[in-house]
Amino acid sequence: MAHVTVEWSANLASDFDLGALLRLIAETMRERADGTFPVGGIRVRGLRTDSYVIADGANPNDGFIDLRVLMGAGRSAEFRRSFFDSLFAEVRDHLGDLFDRRPVALSMYVEEAEGWKHNSIHRRLATTKAI
Repeated sequence: MAHVTVEWSANLASDFDLGALLRLIAETMRERADGTFPVGGIRVRGLRTDSYVIADGANPNDGFIDLRVLMGAGRSAEFRRSFFDSLFAEVRDHLGDLFDRRPVALSMYVEEAEGWKHNSIHRRLATTKAI
């Protein structure tokens, strides 16, 4: 299980490609985590936030993008540090000159969680790979 929620301030709507960012995160989790995250358990979603106050509230151009990663326990500290340092750098690079064009705060928080799941996507993926 690895779920990523990308929350962003509505005032950035035309300043970055949300779909491309979500695909980048999902691809990185599939392709560069050496199988640490089961493909069928990866979820990446975007949530636009329409109500917010950023910093002192004085600049309506201030924006934010916040990544929240929720994953099952058991990944080593070395893996977490290496993988998420790399993911954060890729996201920052993907956003390119956005930070030069306007004031934007980018953050990422990673949490381990215990949860209950029922998922038939794994079965579909196993069937698809067999073809």
